[in-house]
Parts: sequence; C-alpha cells; structure tokens
Amino acid sequence: MAVPFISRLRINPQNKKAPAKYYPAAACIAEIGINQLAEEISESTTLTATDILGVINSLLRIIPKYLMLGYKVRLDTFGAFKFGLKTNCKGYNTAKEVTANDITGLKILFLADSMMKARLQKPQYTKLDARFIVEDEEESASSSSDSSSQQNEPSGE
Repeated sequence: MAVPFISRLRINPQNKKAPAKYYPAAACIAEIGINQLAEEISESTTLTATDILGVINSLLRIIPKYLMLGYKVRLDTFGAFKFGLKTNCKGYNTAKEVTANDITGLKILFLADSMMKARLQKPQYTKLDARFIVEDEEESASSSSDSSSQQNEPSGE
C-alpha cells in the first residue's frame, strides 16, 4: 500500500511576503464510516457488524465522559486520547492569577502508541492529481490552492 500525497501551494507563515511554494501534502481520497469499518471487522471475527457497531457506539459515548473527568483514555496498541486547553492569556507571574476565564476551549489530542507508529513506518508514497482529493472543511479553508500532478488517476497500490 502506498500513502497518497499531492502538491499544495502554501505561503510561508514565517515570511508572508515571500512567494508561495509547492510542498507535499497528505491526500485524503475518500472517507470511511463506522458502518463500513464494522462490516470489514466482522469479516475477520466471529462478531456481527451490528455487535461491532454497538461496541463502537459505546466507545464513542464513554470516551468523552472520561476525558471530561480528566482521564487520559488509552486504547492499548492504538494510542491515547486526552484534552488540551485553548487559552487567551499570555501567561502570569504567579499561579494564583490563572483562572478558568483564561480558557477559551478544549482540544482533543491523540497520541499514537509506539506499536501503531511502528506499523506506519517507512511507507511507499504515490503522487495523486489534486482533483481526486476529498478535503476537510478545516483544511480547505487554510490552504491556498492545489497543484496538478503528473498522474491522472489514483494509484491502485
């Protein structure tokens, strides 16, 4: 399997006056949902897709509960979820000055486990034409534009 990428035109955030340049960027060619994942998992286990969906939905309900209680939620060889805080302050000289009013929101952080990282080491890469990419709303708002590449179809590797 090869990891897809595209060429993306980006402005240098440290020098906004410099001309934009092309950089490799990860490409998302499609999205897969929990129903598809459950179907695929059921093919390699004794569980039905419905059983797996029940487990996944329970996980999705329980993980936020423990995050809100201040836990780091570890899924063994997959990784761990935890919260980070968004703040609007520049820092204080004493701990007593810090208040909840300085917090503007939460960030959900995912820390991949070393076994997960090892599974993703030294992949092959394949360059795609930007026309085949499904962009997240967040990413498309922050990117300038996409470039065309040398291939016209996604690689079937």
